[in-house]
Order: sequence, then C-alpha cells, then structure tokens
Amino acid sequence: MGEVTIKDIAEQTGVSYATVSRTLNHLSGVSPATRDKVLAAAEEMGYRPNIHARSLKTNKTNTIALVLPDISNPFFADIAYAVDEYAFKHGYTTVVCNTNWNEELEKMHLNQLQNQRVDGIIYKPAGKLPMDLSGISIPSVILSCIPGENNNYIEIDNYKGGQIAADHMIGCGYKHFAFIGGSKNSQSNEIRINGYRDRLAEHGFHLDNTHILYGGFSIESGCKMAKDLLEKFPEVDGIFCGNDVIALGVLQHLMEINRRIPEDIGVIGFDDIMLAGLPQIQMTTVAQPRSQMGILSAEMLINNIDNKDDQKHHIMLEPELVVRRSTRK
Repeated sequence: MGEVTIKDIAEQTGVSYATVSRTLNHLSGVSPATRDKVLAAAEEMGYRPNIHARSLKTNKTNTIALVLPDISNPFFADIAYAVDEYAFKHGYTTVVCNTNWNEELEKMHLNQLQNQRVDGIIYKPAGKLPMDLSGISIPSVILSCIPGENNNYIEIDNYKGGQIAADHMIGCGYKHFAFIGGSKNSQSNEIRINGYRDRLAEHGFHLDNTHILYGGFSIESGCKMAKDLLEKFPEVDGIFCGNDVIALGVLQHLMEINRRIPEDIGVIGFDDIMLAGLPQIQMTTVAQPRSQMGILSAEMLINNIDNKDDQKHHIMLEPELVVRRSTRK
C-alpha cells in the first residue's frame, strides 16, 4: 500500500475530505465523536502528514528555534526543556542551537534559521547586545533585557541579584570581596557586577577592579580564576560568582588548598542549578526561575506566531537568594 492520504481516510470513514483535513490539522468545527473516529482511522491506516506540503500551503513549518550560548550548562538545559515541552504541547517542534558564547556563530545561526523557515526564534545573546534586530524578520523573543520597543524580551533582574548577593555577604560578616565571572562581553555578567559593587559601596566597601576576574562560564575556568585571585589577594573572604558552574570550580579550588568553607571564605553562585543543592555541595546562590523563563518565552513566541500578536512584551522576573552551607548563616 502506498502513502495514506487524507482522501483515503475520508473514504474509509465516510467523512468529508474537509472534515478530515480540519481534524488532522487540529482545527475547530469538528464534533468529538467525528474527531475520535478520524484520528483512530488515521492511526490504524498509518497516516503520516506531509510536512513539506503543509508548510508550502500554510507558510508555516510549526518549528521554532532556541539559540543558547552553552547547552551543556544545566541552567540553559532547564530552559530548553521547558521551551520544548511547552512547544510540543502546542503543536511545535523545537530546534536547539549552541553558540558557545561566540557572537559571530550566533549571527550565523540566526541567519541560517530564518533561511530554513522556522516560524520563530528564542535566543540568549552571546554578547552585551544581540545582532541587529532589523535582521530578524520573523517573531522572536530575547532572553535578555534589550532597550527599545521593537522586541519581546524576558529577563531576570540581574542588578537586584547582585545587590542580594552583596547584602548576604555583608550580613555574614565577610570583609574582603571579589567577583569571578564569565565572558567580559556578557551583559548579564556586567549588570550583576554593577549591582554587587554598588550595594557594597553603599555599606562602605570597595570592590576594586583587580578583584574582578573574567574567563569562561565553566568549572575549569572558575577553578583557575580562584587560584589566580587568591594567590594575589589571599585576604579575600567573600566571592560572588557569575553563575553556579563557575562557583563549583571556585569551591573545588578552595577544597584543594584546604580553605574552610564558609568559615575562611564564603561563596555565592547564580542560577540555582540542581547541582548547587546536592548534599555534598550545598551552595548558596541567587536563584533564577528557569522553567518559568522557558515557558513564558515559548508562550510569548507561539502567541505571536499563531495570533499575529504584534504587541511587544517586556517581562522582568525576580531573583531569590537561596542560603546553603557555602556561606555563614
């Protein structure tokens, strides 16, 4: 038997071609009984929709793209999971691309995805600003606060996150502070530093530029930066990290040199990935609502696609301090 068509299902069920088409395309106007009858027949007959033909007819591929800087980071993996789950429930397939914090690679991905006719894009910029937004001709949602009225974005209040970290460090009694971050071009990294530095200054503490280190968003980088920092400034007793993965590297180095955590030195991460809460780690961190970010971004994008919603939405989510054993109570 050849490929099963809508016409074959219509003949098998005695239902009109138009009704079968509406059922298989998940459109309204079909009674529950008829819908069940058609879907059962389609499954029994082995019907497979011709996605290419459908996309030519509807000018839709029912595919969205998610472009992230580092899909190996559990934080971004959690966002990807939430986006994909929401998208699938609403009839969309998700394509995930990794930029490795490379702005040129990001630009290539965004251009190629549009050429491949995805219906929309969610992306986290690799640098302080995304590529020229005028170059994106399809619906998009940015996982970063980008000034302007011509884009949709969802972001965490990174400045407040930095303030929260400083407040906790000061409350714990630490006196000599540092920041170990990822890429110097990361906007979220820069804003967290600003919030941290400003709040420390309000309480009479100075965060010197020599106590701010940049590297990769990785355990290895965090370990190396902690080594470099403490060899030059052994008096540092409070370290705020750009994310939890970096903080894991910092904790690793501190254990290697037998520094007591949190008595000798306190460490705060950012994101609250699952690893941070493991019994053997118990890292204090500033939590981001990862799943909520994924769901809201997918909902915003698909609503834009399906309902031609041209209104631009700007959502700023709140960070939350999660206190564990890497800082004093």
